[in-house]
Amino acid sequence: METQPLREPPIATRSAGWTFDHPSHGTCVPECPSYGSCHCGCGATPKRSAVTSVPWNRYAGHPFTFVPGHQLRVVHPRAGMWSKQGVPVERVRPLIRWLRMQHGSVRAVAELLHMPESTLRGYLYNAKRKRVPPEAARRIVDLTLAHRRRSRLLELWEEVPGQLEQPLIVLDRHPALVVSP
Repeated sequence: METQPLREPPIATRSAGWTFDHPSHGTCVPECPSYGSCHCGCGATPKRSAVTSVPWNRYAGHPFTFVPGHQLRVVHPRAGMWSKQGVPVERVRPLIRWLRMQHGSVRAVAELLHMPESTLRGYLYNAKRKRVPPEAARRIVDLTLAHRRRSRLLELWEEVPGQLEQPLIVLDRHPALVVSP
């Protein structure tokens, strides 16, 4: 028995890196090498479809291509929360906490990073978040490193690459007393 979808099916798959012969949404086909397991590579077993819906590529009794939420690891082009790419959030949270102490609030840090406060709070407090997009992590690290103290010699070296100013060293030389007989 075929059921009607509640909304329009996707026109094209949004999967730039999809390497399988079937669509990324819906159920898997028996000829697929990953049939019966999640296509993100985690090895979990997805549920089986209870109904058939041809426009949505779902067939009763066949397993879905992904465990719920895992399609973002492969299909979604800007997957930050569940993607395999990105920086682990455990490496970014201490930096955000330190920046919050230095600047007084998450809002002040968000303004300096030019990102929404809610996004920064999500990186800091959302327990489900696993990774941070690389460009956001880079901005957080750059702001953290902007607070470092540099020695004068290092500052000169960074200001004018290739022209290292030699420090002045003054040696006190006392002429040897020559005693003539």
